[in-house]
Amino acid sequence: MAAVSQVSLLVNPRAGGGRAGPVSKAVVAYLRDLGVETEVLAPTSPEDALEAARQVGAMGAGRLLVVGGDGLIRLAASALAGGTTVLGVVAAGTGNDAARALSLLDGSLEEQVQRALADPVPIDLVVGSGQPVVTSAVCGFPTTVNERANRMRFPKGASRYTLATLLEIPRMASAHYRLVLDGEVLEIRAAAIVVANMAYFGGGMRICPEADPMDGLLDVCVIGDLGRLDLLRSLQQVRTGRHVDHPKVAMYRAGVVGVEGVGTIRADGEPLGDLPVVLRADPGALLVAGATTAAPGRG
Repeated sequence: MAAVSQVSLLVNPRAGGGRAGPVSKAVVAYLRDLGVETEVLAPTSPEDALEAARQVGAMGAGRLLVVGGDGLIRLAASALAGGTTVLGVVAAGTGNDAARALSLLDGSLEEQVQRALADPVPIDLVVGSGQPVVTSAVCGFPTTVNERANRMRFPKGASRYTLATLLEIPRMASAHYRLVLDGEVLEIRAAAIVVANMAYFGGGMRICPEADPMDGLLDVCVIGDLGRLDLLRSLQQVRTGRHVDHPKVAMYRAGVVGVEGVGTIRADGEPLGDLPVVLRADPGALLVAGATTAAPGRG
């Protein structure tokens, strides 16, 4: 393990329905027991969080621990990408898909903190639309699910995404997209397109089960013109990754992915902008402490 004597701790107290606040206090106490000097950063807005992370990154080699969810990890990644500051993660969000994909969710809180102090592993990011993307970018049906899940106060945890999906299914409609994969053009009709750096989205759904954030490539899942009932039946398959065998689901892999069409795109659970968009893999752009990046495959 790397010898770490000082860290900056970036906290989103509202993450995970308020769970991140108490978790951060426990993290600070454990770091104190380990003799690690801790600077606590608790910004009140995403803009302030991004600026705080940038200030830590500007100091050069060091370590920034985040206590929060995928949104906070994305902000930290944006500030630290391409630099020498190591990102440590103690997951305390709703979906926690980045931590899940990097095997940072397992074990006790003390074990998670130990991993956040461990040696760094370089992982890929996705770039092309302002802030880097850590887990995946989505358009179509998943964007409305994500928006609804963010508005919901109940239930807590990953089941919020499942309920949001069920509530949004009556509104689902496919649309026409132009997909460009390393220059190859595909005209498609789809209910959803997911451009993934990591296997998981939506609170543990294994949408691109072979995605590996160390291979320099993006995995693309195209969910075709499925009917509402067919999509409903496939929910459990998406949870385990078995949806890839469905005749109306297509999987691709490319270094550069362009998506053209009408609508918005979201990434790491947050708005990214409007289509069209061009996304590419940025190999080894972020140093993450204790990460294990082997793709989980199908369950």
